[in-house]
Amino acid sequence: MLKKKKMAAGIVALAMFSTLGLAACDSGGSGGGGSASGSIPAPDVACDIPAGNIDGSAIDTSKVEGEITFQTQGLQNDFGDFFKAKIKEFEDANPGVTINWTDQGGGAEFDQTITAQASNCKMADVVNVPSSTILALSKSNLLMDYDVKAPGIGDKFVPSIWDSTALGAGGHHTALPWYFGPYITTYNKEVFKRAGLDENKPPATMDELFDAAAKVGADGQGDYGIYGSPEWYMIAQLHGMGVTLLNEDKTAFNFADNEAAINYVTKLSDLYAAGAIPKDSLTGEPDPGKAYTDGNLAFGTPNASFLKSVKSNNATVYENTGVGPFPTNPGIKPVFEGQYIGVSVTTKNAPLAMKFAEWITNAENEYAWTHDGGAIIFPAATDALDKLVANPPEIADDPVFKAAYEEAAKAAKDAEAYTDVFYATGAVKDALIENVNKAIRGEVDPKTALKTAQDQMNEKLKALED
Repeated sequence: MLKKKKMAAGIVALAMFSTLGLAACDSGGSGGGGSASGSIPAPDVACDIPAGNIDGSAIDTSKVEGEITFQTQGLQNDFGDFFKAKIKEFEDANPGVTINWTDQGGGAEFDQTITAQASNCKMADVVNVPSSTILALSKSNLLMDYDVKAPGIGDKFVPSIWDSTALGAGGHHTALPWYFGPYITTYNKEVFKRAGLDENKPPATMDELFDAAAKVGADGQGDYGIYGSPEWYMIAQLHGMGVTLLNEDKTAFNFADNEAAINYVTKLSDLYAAGAIPKDSLTGEPDPGKAYTDGNLAFGTPNASFLKSVKSNNATVYENTGVGPFPTNPGIKPVFEGQYIGVSVTTKNAPLAMKFAEWITNAENEYAWTHDGGAIIFPAATDALDKLVANPPEIADDPVFKAAYEEAAKAAKDAEAYTDVFYATGAVKDALIENVNKAIRGEVDPKTALKTAQDQMNEKLKALED
């Protein structure tokens, strides 16, 4: 039981949940935490695992039958009709099969649900896995090993994305990249002009962005540079400045003494003290999208999706919005932080589950999803991405969206998964944000804030070593 308790504690740390983790329990059948006849480790679960799911052979998907469950994250409301049609298309092409689709709310609720399901051997056969959960499930050996069970399946994806998402045992792949929203820069050209900045020259690096924000805050026009703590993309910005949050073997956070990290927090603190950051943007429920739409904020959120709401709520601000690449130091690749498709290693119908997972992530379907599904997102399949770039959605017909899509597409083709993103989720990420915000407000100095954040984040990971 000692080994099983250690594994359970590790999952709590990795999944970043305070009360939910994968339960330690006695295993039956092919379970028990050992290795299969091939090289695939078995998870520590209380249910039988079909031997074919963890041996060294590929899964034959030439003949499928029966039914499986397919669970997604936050897609039903906006894209229900699209996925119902896709599922029917698959069922029609494979007579005698049934795909039972369920959809759960996004965020921490979804993470908690999928973790609880996995611990009780009730995870869906095919599951939409977010960045915040993929590491925990992969490290627990709860997702099918695609490299063994479907050799060559990764050939269809953008190489930099596929190569950087090998999170399973032995550096194997346990999830298929599905979709993501590449980070870009969005900015208000009129605010730039009022501050004496070149409206056609967005910042190329984070230091240039901070300099521009400072000039905006000092323009005497009541304008602000940036909106508080960038909770959604702080880690991406740190990555863009060359900051590595974890040590090389991913056993501890070690960024507190990084000069670039200290510079990042210091610049944010200086901007806040100078009035270039709204005082109320670090309290309550900050809404940078609304602040940008109001027309006196220089930089909007770095996701093309947010432009849709700007266009709906303030056409003038939208028309005056410029776009550019996400600021990074030279040589740093854009961050892929997206959604994945995994197959539960406990599935009782591996052939159907694997065939559906491969089908829903093929280039044709990823293109249909990103082009016709009404979403401002990008596919991870190379052919789908190339086709989308050549034939953008109708929503990108106007100049602003066209420019945003072009910039996002450039980032998409060169993006890589920043491994630290998989570790810095949930409560771990919260610790970073909370302490950085204290430094921004001037309550503690940047070095102290980063050291405290690092200590708290390492406490969350300590269970991995216990």
